[in-house]
Amino acid sequence: MLRSLWLLFLYTSFLGLGVNAPFVATLGYVWVDTFQPQAISYIILNQLPVAMIMGAAAFGLYLLLDRRSPPRLSLETILQVAMGIWVTLTIIWAAVPDAAWEKWDWAFKTVMFAAFLPYVIRSRVQIEAFAQTYVFSLAANFVPFGLKTLISGGGYGSNLGLQAGNSGLAEGGLLSTVGLMAVPLAIYLGSHSQLMPRLKLMPLAYWAIAGLAVVTAIGTFERSALIGLVVLFAYMWMRSRHKLRLGVVGCLGACLLVYSTSSAWDARIETIGHFENENSAYVRILVWKWTLGYVAEHPFGGGFQAYLTDHIEVPGVDNEPGFTEFGRAFHSIYFEVLGEQGYPGLLMFLALAGVTFVRLHRAAKRAREDPELRWVVALSDALQAGLAVFLTSGAFVGIAFQPMFWYFISMGISLNAYMWRVEHSPSSPVVGWRATATSPSTEAISPPSAGGWRSRPAIPFVKVAAPKR
Repeated sequence: MLRSLWLLFLYTSFLGLGVNAPFVATLGYVWVDTFQPQAISYIILNQLPVAMIMGAAAFGLYLLLDRRSPPRLSLETILQVAMGIWVTLTIIWAAVPDAAWEKWDWAFKTVMFAAFLPYVIRSRVQIEAFAQTYVFSLAANFVPFGLKTLISGGGYGSNLGLQAGNSGLAEGGLLSTVGLMAVPLAIYLGSHSQLMPRLKLMPLAYWAIAGLAVVTAIGTFERSALIGLVVLFAYMWMRSRHKLRLGVVGCLGACLLVYSTSSAWDARIETIGHFENENSAYVRILVWKWTLGYVAEHPFGGGFQAYLTDHIEVPGVDNEPGFTEFGRAFHSIYFEVLGEQGYPGLLMFLALAGVTFVRLHRAAKRAREDPELRWVVALSDALQAGLAVFLTSGAFVGIAFQPMFWYFISMGISLNAYMWRVEHSPSSPVVGWRATATSPSTEAISPPSAGGWRSRPAIPFVKVAAPKR
């Protein structure tokens, strides 16, 4: 009962604060979309369309109060909108129309809301608030899972987090992937946060969150998590200025992992090298082979949930008879997009990831020249590391239209738009969410705002001579 009342208070707080600061309502939608309070509430919230209400508030408040200094139209945004249009068109020739509409209902909203986010998230504080909201919404799921894993050792298919079942963040493949993607973001917040109190132990709290995310990934017993963990460490090591220190931490962590993991975890991970003797892994390969044959005949894909039409002939192994399996999921972001959206959808998906990597790298390169923009470099590296995890772990999990990929893309767009404003504004970077425009002369000139939702009158800048001593 108390938990339900607390969740109701948080929900109404997002709505109430959003009236005064519209971007807060957008953060509220991110919280609802990620944390899903309606799934663990016993009263009121579980009876309301909480996501629809918060989403309508986010769009409505932006249109009424916040239509200022929109970012330049970027290639990433064009690709996001194009993907939203394309997934809608594929419904026309969907192989399983009813199931396709069911997935379209949430996938389309994810893609289009992600395209909308950079119009609201503009300043440094807003970007950080978005990252904080997303990390803590995810942490509510993987922190209890990680703590219970330290006690019980975890297990494949175990529900140790907030949610039960085998969907959403209760599914091990998705939970382990988003947990690892949150690691570099949490480390960034621990070092560069402006919203949290500057206490000596605050960075340790974020490192603890990152550590529990790693423990959660291991505790799910997902083989994709191990691959993502290796890629995460390798990418962070390459981008780090303290390679020796990070290398020592990584080696110690690997030794601790080998020492502490159970025989059940070891046995499951060993199947990576012997996939032909493990039905789950081998059937996935057969599904991918079926998908390639399917798109050869249907180059525009079969619409959402097209996998429901597959039939996989699994040959017998070690004197065991073969069998036929119907409706086996793609278990890969690449084959999921290819089978459902065809070659045009896969091309847009890969282009979106590639363009984002290039733009983030360029933004970090330009920001290194200014000590005040070190946070841009750090956030760029964190986003690149998270996307690298998604693109590798996701090769074995069908999560292409889950929010984390699209939210990371949107944060990258917001970061690049911020850099553009800084470089094209005659004033110094604005760090607050309410921008005060300044001019280098006594005549007030209003440059493009770097953030905020209400503009203040320009304040002329007057040079004051230093006192003589």
